[in-house]
Amino acid sequence: MSRPKNPDMIRSRLLDAGLAAFAKRGYHGTGIKEIVDTAQIPKGSFYNYFKSKEEFGLAIVLRHSEEFWQKWHDSIDATQPDPLVALRTCFNLMLTEHLCCAVNTCSVVVHLAGEICEGSELCRSTMSAVVQEWSKNLAVLIRQAQLAGTIRQDIDAPQLATLFWDAWLGAMQRMKMNDSVEPLNQLVELMFGTLLKA
Repeated sequence: MSRPKNPDMIRSRLLDAGLAAFAKRGYHGTGIKEIVDTAQIPKGSFYNYFKSKEEFGLAIVLRHSEEFWQKWHDSIDATQPDPLVALRTCFNLMLTEHLCCAVNTCSVVVHLAGEICEGSELCRSTMSAVVQEWSKNLAVLIRQAQLAGTIRQDIDAPQLATLFWDAWLGAMQRMKMNDSVEPLNQLVELMFGTLLKA
């Protein structure tokens, strides 16, 4: 069996295989053997990179979060200085990405986080930090738009950010159930067309 020698390549291959497997069968329905077989890596090598399946699942979530924010900030840097336009551009980018990939793969991280967090304080605290980062980044843009007079100011930015993310995560659940990105489209139109308007 051909195996990569680069440790980072092996780790990345495992994470990719895990993401694909979790998308099909969920966290609890996927075994480590399936992951290493897909990655073409000996089972014993798995534990050279991850202490447990739980740690492995968290690594997938954290990698997704890092990639997400890199794209988010790149999108902001590439757009015009109007914070509302920048915000809408970021969410349009997210919608486009969901349209360009399998729905199950796009939403798997949300469901994976929920599965891993059951009965694990480490997972709950890690995911809480991830969600707080999401809300904080979103709140910064919302506050800038409030100061520019393009977003309502009767609700403070952190509250609006939390509302948006909670609604987004709920729409992700509906997207998986419906096998369609339409719930996300509807949410974005409602938020920018009505709920956030000044």
